[in-house]
Amino acid sequence: MENSAADPKSTLNTTAFMGCTSLETLQRSFGNLHVKNGLAIAPQAQGKRVSSSLPLNGSLTGVLPGLLSNRESILDSSKILNVGHGFGAPYPYSLASPERKDSMFNNVNLIGSFSNGNPGLPSHPEASSNVFWTQQRINGNVRPRVSRIITLAMTEDGSKYLQDLLLKDSSIRKLIFEGVIEYIFQLMTNQYGRYLFQKLIELEDQNQLGMIMEKLASSCGAIFDASIDKYGSYSMKKLIKVLEKSPLVTEVVKALCNKFWELMVNQTGQNVIMECLDTVDSQKNDFLYIEAINNCLQLATHERGCASLNSFISRIKGPRRDELLNLISDHVVYLAQDPAGNFVVQCVLELHNPAIIDKICSNLKGYYVKLSIQKGGSHVVEKCLRSAGMDHVVIEFLQSNQLFQVAKDQYGNYVLQTALRETKKTCSPLHESLVVKLQQHLNRLQHGYGRNILTLMTATVQQSMI
Repeated sequence: MENSAADPKSTLNTTAFMGCTSLETLQRSFGNLHVKNGLAIAPQAQGKRVSSSLPLNGSLTGVLPGLLSNRESILDSSKILNVGHGFGAPYPYSLASPERKDSMFNNVNLIGSFSNGNPGLPSHPEASSNVFWTQQRINGNVRPRVSRIITLAMTEDGSKYLQDLLLKDSSIRKLIFEGVIEYIFQLMTNQYGRYLFQKLIELEDQNQLGMIMEKLASSCGAIFDASIDKYGSYSMKKLIKVLEKSPLVTEVVKALCNKFWELMVNQTGQNVIMECLDTVDSQKNDFLYIEAINNCLQLATHERGCASLNSFISRIKGPRRDELLNLISDHVVYLAQDPAGNFVVQCVLELHNPAIIDKICSNLKGYYVKLSIQKGGSHVVEKCLRSAGMDHVVIEFLQSNQLFQVAKDQYGNYVLQTALRETKKTCSPLHESLVVKLQQHLNRLQHGYGRNILTLMTATVQQSMI
């Protein structure tokens, strides 16, 4: 292939070229690189590098630095497309060129150059490779092979370049979509491709959205895999926002339900479920509500699942909310003593639901002393003391013969400090009764953690005398 820069016929008005966004101009702007041994080599004109006449995103001109260096070509798509999955695992998907049923994609010359020449280098060096854009005549017009667009979309500059083109010409927009739809999962989980995916769906073309959902739904586990992927999760959250009022969002919700447990215990996946709860109406989210109820106790006692469940509890709406809270209240004794479950009980108490608080505090009767000397359980008791169920706790302390054991415990002393402060703050008659009972152990409270109780009691007495 001869260097087009040396051809006098290739001279073109730079301003007119940059302002043109037609498909024909776009096609003429590609094809000006030689490919040798897998490397993209820019043509030379009189010993100087030829500059581009079409900017990248309106700001970059010329050939990008390092174009002539011995770097790997963008055409080595296997290295570009086999990116990390989630936190480093390989993709379970590979890219294979799809068989096009449309006759326009047949008989493509994979190494041919454009017959009408190229007036200058294109705005994106990788896109200029003749292997990337291939010649094909349809009714006298040259059309690029769309299956090569995905390779460009997987690069930082290429993704920006294609995003810019989306807003300029509907025919180019259609061409880009055709080039990525067969590889939509790889696009949405790629570090750079995800931005093009998000721009595509923001156009809200219902036909294209339908094709995207059909492609994802037909690929087993694609929605789940995208949701737990570092980059794919952003694409999924954007897709949920775009489909918020569309019937298509139900397909997303159902796919999330099928892998509810796995998503809720995954640091990345649970964010996609929360996006669904925040964006989609409660009627469509009912599938997720049911799954949360069915998996409640297992999630509550899971190291990571308990935090996800707390986030879920703060978002659930309607009658399913009461159903979930009542389930937790029914098993509060078990959950309050669990290293993870106690966080869920604390979360529910902080909702300040009078009926649920009363149920929890009633169900915990007989366990307050035991819980007070446990690391997690002591926090539950303190939450009860700061709620409308305070009297349940203090009355049990007054009736117990183990109050001193609680006072000298590394966790229990904080519980009793909270009891003294809260009863005083609310002017409860139980405050004086609690002080009198603790005074029976004044001598023994002068050592260890008991000194914290003694100091607080002394300060309280001094304040009352002022």
